[in-house]
Parts: sequence; C-alpha cells; structure tokens
Amino acid sequence: MLIHTYIMCESSVLIESGSGRELLMEDVVLIEIDGEDIKLRGILGETQNTKGLIKEINLMSHTVVIERV
Repeated sequence: MLIHTYIMCESSVLIESGSGRELLMEDVVLIEIDGEDIKLRGILGETQNTKGLIKEINLMSHTVVIERV
C-alpha cells in the first residue's frame, strides 16, 4: 500500500462536515496519509488520528481541510 508523508510549516487542520468547518488540531508539522487514515503530528510531538480525505491545502494561510468520509 502506498503511504504518503508531507512535511510543511506549522499548519492548522480543519475538519469539514455538513455543518461547516471546525478546528481539529493546531501547530501541525507532519501529516501522514494511508488511504483514508490520516495521522497528524504537532510541533511538540503530540499526535491525532482521523479518517477522511484531504480536500484543500492552503499554503498561504497554513491550513489543511479534511473532509470526513
């Protein structure tokens, strides 16, 4: 299975659902994607796992939007 790893400047990750967008995690420095499994790692090493698809990456505003599946 193909696993993608993206390293970028600190970003805020938002989760999008039918009711809009809400903050999932701040100061994210690493996003690992394995299919619909997404692992976020913060600047201090904390992690959070979620399921979804990357919908948008905005490098200007340092935001990533994940759409729930």
